[in-house]
Amino acid sequence: MPTHQSLAGSTDEELLRRMVDTHADRYGDTFWAFFTARVAPSLPTRPVIVDLGCGPGLLLRDLGLRYPSASLHGYDITPAMIAYGRQLAGAKLTLELHDVTAKPLRHPAGSVDLVSMSSVLHVFDEPLPVLAEIRRVLAPRGIFLLHDWVRQPLETYMAYRRDVIGETGPDAMRRGFRLFPVHNKYTPDDWRWLLAEAGLALRDHTQLRASHQIFVAG
Repeated sequence: MPTHQSLAGSTDEELLRRMVDTHADRYGDTFWAFFTARVAPSLPTRPVIVDLGCGPGLLLRDLGLRYPSASLHGYDITPAMIAYGRQLAGAKLTLELHDVTAKPLRHPAGSVDLVSMSSVLHVFDEPLPVLAEIRRVLAPRGIFLLHDWVRQPLETYMAYRRDVIGETGPDAMRRGFRLFPVHNKYTPDDWRWLLAEAGLALRDHTQLRASHQIFVAG
């Protein structure tokens, strides 16, 4: 699996800082309104929640505020992300370094109520084995919440990096061209096909940001 640095041309510390700084924008009122309407009704009062590619653990922290009795588990391949998440004040999270492409999750089959994955699945050369592992651990009424990049025109993508991320200059332009094929691999139809191919039924989907779509499957 490629490292964050090899994909983004940034150090782990730079990527960590960017994820922390942009968390409130990525998981703002629009996201939580969708979550409350389309995901929350299917969750038990004491859900088991897994975030694959959890980064600094901020989404799990937010979920813990909404579900104080939840069992919260985050997995990432970057030590700096896990270290940051373990220091979150007031958060009761189980965070571990883990590469799901190399080793199965430790959760028994049918034991997880919600698996979330944000801006990670597009990285894998072979996403179907990862989706099969997600399907294995999901409870019978469990939900897979996929939030990932969707294909955009080059002009739109480069404008996003300039105007939203705030990247400017020659180095930023080179990074944008390098990341364009990575972030624009899949159309919404491609994501729906992958979910169906993995045996996951699509329950809902929407576009919360121009660059990403969110899919609720199970």
